[in-house]
Amino acid sequence: MRRIALLLLFPLLTGQASATGSIGCQGIGGDDVSVELTLGSLPVLAIVAASITVGEETWSTGDDSAARLAVGQAFSEEGRILVDFVDPNFESVLVRLRLVSADEGKDQATAGTLAVAGQGVWPVSCVGP
Repeated sequence: MRRIALLLLFPLLTGQASATGSIGCQGIGGDDVSVELTLGSLPVLAIVAASITVGEETWSTGDDSAARLAVGQAFSEEGRILVDFVDPNFESVLVRLRLVSADEGKDQATAGTLAVAGQGVWPVSCVGP
């Protein structure tokens, strides 16, 4: 039984070593917003780390100098990525990221919206993974 428990906990203990990709987004039209996501190598969308900046304010899942946030839910399907970030107590949604991707041959484009509670909504253009 202990062996099974250790096997189930092993992926949690490996931490960021399983990170295999990233997505970087910038505001469209001169908006001073950015999103950086580090993705894990799981069969589902796994956000290992995230940093979101709007003007002078930054929220992060791991940077102690920024306001803290956590991944509330993350979903990826058929060219769509939907992520809700919540406060560390999981009491309210702070940030909503909605992305859509399309590709044709070697060309690929990803864009969407970034909504920050109490701040506003911005269009973003992204690169990756």
